Amino acid sequence: MKRIISVISALVVTGSLFAGGLVTNTNQSALYTRLQSRNASTGIDAVYYNPAGLTKLSDGFHLSLNNQTIGQTKTITTNYIYLNGNPKEYVGKVSAPFFPGIYAAYKTGKLALSLGFNPVGGGGGAKYDNGLAMFEMQIADLKPLLTGAGLTTTNYSVETLSFEGSSIYMGPQVNVSYEIHEMFSFAAGLRVVFASDKYLGAIENIMINPVHPLVNPTGAMISAPAFFTTIGQPARAAQTSNTYADAVMKGTGFTPILSANFAPVGDLLNIAVKYEFKTKLDLTTTVNDNKTAGLFIQDSVAVKDMPAMLSLGVDVKPSERFLISGSLNYYFDKNVDYDGMPDVNVEMIDKNFIEAGLGIQVGITDRFFASAGWLTTVTGVNDNFQNDLKFSLNTNTFGGGIGFRINDMIDLNLGGSYTIYEEASETYTHVITTTPILVQAPAINTYNNKTWVAAIGLDFHF
Repeated sequence: MKRIISVISALVVTGSLFAGGLVTNTNQSALYTRLQSRNASTGIDAVYYNPAGLTKLSDGFHLSLNNQTIGQTKTITTNYIYLNGNPKEYVGKVSAPFFPGIYAAYKTGKLALSLGFNPVGGGGGAKYDNGLAMFEMQIADLKPLLTGAGLTTTNYSVETLSFEGSSIYMGPQVNVSYEIHEMFSFAAGLRVVFASDKYLGAIENIMINPVHPLVNPTGAMISAPAFFTTIGQPARAAQTSNTYADAVMKGTGFTPILSANFAPVGDLLNIAVKYEFKTKLDLTTTVNDNKTAGLFIQDSVAVKDMPAMLSLGVDVKPSERFLISGSLNYYFDKNVDYDGMPDVNVEMIDKNFIEAGLGIQVGITDRFFASAGWLTTVTGVNDNFQNDLKFSLNTNTFGGGIGFRINDMIDLNLGGSYTIYEEASETYTHVITTTPILVQAPAINTYNNKTWVAAIGLDFHF
């Protein structure tokens, strides 16, 4: 139906797929995957986590190459009464086989210069082979609408009801770090965010079985557009004709970054703080091949800002073979317009998002290390935020892995993690029609996810 994808242009399909806030990824290295806490890093991945900590590197050039392979299953269950099957489950598969983190730093004396490249948001694609509840509900509404018009209808079918969305926000970053004192260093950086959301959808061959004395006296399944055309309702025929979506939304934003590192007792204790400013992002829509016929509006603009973030980290390292790491991220979501529409204000955030992690690493030998970590998140969204295309849940992630110093120049990191989500439900009223009077019906959506990550990283020191 022509109106069912109209809301997509104001939504983020994938947002933050993995660790991080509502739209921010913080799982940016293999070391992170196996520890779940890197905010006080003084290694090469500090390019992202703690730029001020890069002054703790040895003089010379350092390079880190990381990749994560990530899979996620998104499950939405709805009990809307008119659906074929109640409750009905919709499953989306998210795949990100390539999720890179590339870091380079040059340290000389008190100065360190660094570059980073990683997906700071999105990073994968969600595919729903059987569509989404919010789409099918519009078709299922034909049952009460036709029955209310005196045409008994008990069933419908759709040959194709599919949706696929992908989102990738790449964030190349530059930092300048300087050691003011052996205990204190400071860094300033800038990230450029290149955002791209893509949408593909198809609804084909809607069939219904209204009993009509002249057009369909036996109540057989019949093409919905053909039926409405025959009974003189061309507008309804157009609404039930085949619909396709093919659109891209792109934009660029900038993120200033400030960080400080404090090491009061040498390597025993390291404390880090980082502040990322709000990233202003306006995404402009391009409709491909004239598809969506007004569902996406060519050159329309959607607000996709990324919130400011305050990061705190503490590492305690009693010896070269033992590390305890703690991290806290606080996202200023209440300052972001998450409804996506510049001229509309829908309150979607009750409180700011919080993320906290704890990791432990033990050296089996001087060259071989094992680690484990735990990460928990507490979301602050309300029911206005939750829908089929984007929803936020409280999580607990458990990670682990190994590190191996191949030689004095090369380190290998292998890690994996699994995220358990706290299921959430949304009770709402679905509007069937407003003409000639308001008709609506209750519905409950239940949301859940499962996410796994496998990571590998190589660090080089020259």
